[in-house]
Amino acid sequence: MFEKKDFFNFKDNGLIKIKGNDKFNFIQGIISNDINILKKKTSIFSSILTPQGKFLYDFFLTHHRNDFFLECNRSNLDEILKKLTLYKLRSDVSFEILTDYEIILTSKNNSDEIREKLSELSIIFFDPRFEKFFKRIYIKKNEFQKVFENLDFKEISHDEYHSLRIQNAIPDFTVDSFKEKSLLMEMRFEELNGISWEKGCYLGQEITARMKYRKIIKRKLVSFSINFKSELNQDILYEDKIIGSLMSHTKEKGIGYINSEFLEDDNNFIFKCGDSKLKIIEPWWV
Repeated sequence: MFEKKDFFNFKDNGLIKIKGNDKFNFIQGIISNDINILKKKTSIFSSILTPQGKFLYDFFLTHHRNDFFLECNRSNLDEILKKLTLYKLRSDVSFEILTDYEIILTSKNNSDEIREKLSELSIIFFDPRFEKFFKRIYIKKNEFQKVFENLDFKEISHDEYHSLRIQNAIPDFTVDSFKEKSLLMEMRFEELNGISWEKGCYLGQEITARMKYRKIIKRKLVSFSINFKSELNQDILYEDKIIGSLMSHTKEKGIGYINSEFLEDDNNFIFKCGDSKLKIIEPWWV
């Protein structure tokens, strides 16, 4: 996704530190993934749902120096903190929004050059949604300046990053979902390594499992190629019937949802969106 010397400072996201003797058991009962994976791996991708199984928040959870670091969109930081505090009860666990870290995304090929310059306070790991596709780095702000000003790297812009993200069919569920309406199986959380089927109960688990085992997934996240004419909107039409929703997009590619019936054949359907035409492309990571 990134050129070898590119990096992106992901200022849209922030971090919550979670610590305390009960942090493993506490988090395990709330999230869709298995916290025990962090006893072997550095990071997992996961979510918090409503009791009815509807999507609320997605995030990365990373284990470092006996603490958890929860990375999410900054617009969700306060809401997630309130949710965690609500469920805390008497658990020995505490939460802190961190303001002194930068979140960096970069090519997997940069890691050796960067790692040797990082202090033990920094964390570098593969994005857990994909198999060795690109790296995430949590680095202190004062250290960020020292490390990256001495490297011959190019910082890409916010627009450049999101164009790359859409081109590579990487969803950003802050914008690529319907909060409190979307369901994990529609959002392909299983393919994004965000669900554990072996762990015990968590909020919304029953609905999520029912969708998988009864195969009642009405729509799914897909990528689209776009033949842009002059306009696009959210409604995707086939024979004048709304059958999907376009979310993030450029004029060439898009991410959105389509009714599952249109995924059963050879995907040669041509859809209308505004006055432009769309064709399904299955994400490369499916």
